Amino acid sequence: MLQETTEDLGFDEIKDHILVRAWLNQEVGKEEPDHCLSQVDPLEVERATSELVKEGLVQQKNGCLKLATKGENQARSLIRRNRLAERLFAVVFNLSEEAVRAQACRLEHEKVLTPEAVEGICSFLGHPPSCPHGRPIPPGDCCRLFVNEVRPLVTPLSLEEVGENYRIIFIAPKYHSLLERLSGLGVIPGATLHLLQKRPSYVLKIEETEIALDKEIAEGIYVVRHTNGHGI
Repeated sequence: MLQETTEDLGFDEIKDHILVRAWLNQEVGKEEPDHCLSQVDPLEVERATSELVKEGLVQQKNGCLKLATKGENQARSLIRRNRLAERLFAVVFNLSEEAVRAQACRLEHEKVLTPEAVEGICSFLGHPPSCPHGRPIPPGDCCRLFVNEVRPLVTPLSLEEVGENYRIIFIAPKYHSLLERLSGLGVIPGATLHLLQKRPSYVLKIEETEIALDKEIAEGIYVVRHTNGHGI
């Protein structure tokens, strides 16, 4: 997830990496390697870790790091900012995966996005549940309160209107195994669909094929209105 070169890492960035690594370890349930930290002077990593312990952000037992409540909140903010930025650069600017990672990391560590800006991006993107790599985006207040003061650029198909054309931007199904099934039906990012009905089931048309889907699946298909043959 983090792609800076070793020379780019200041002391605060090293601390960020340690917090993020601790978050990822808890998220996946195993030790996650960090390419950048592996190239940093071990003494600097140890010094940064000691400072995080003193600040009450992490706890260290038997060589393992665990996030304290305060550290978990800070790590969540870093992860949320990074994964939302990845989704933004992938969806809106259609950047390559390498460019997406690099730009998202800059925004994560430079902290140029205010909390209000992060919430605005999340609402603009339709409160995406995951980043382009399938990892969950920690929800913010805007997600829990369903704030939609800004018309989302990308929205779940379940919230759209019958009779309109849409372009699929990304798919984030509740169960990852559904991706292969949907792909086999032609329900893939970039495809254009026409929404025929929403009840009793969702029926959409892609090219000449009509496809029936449950509401739960439609909620994981994120689209943008397709106007005059052009989406975003």
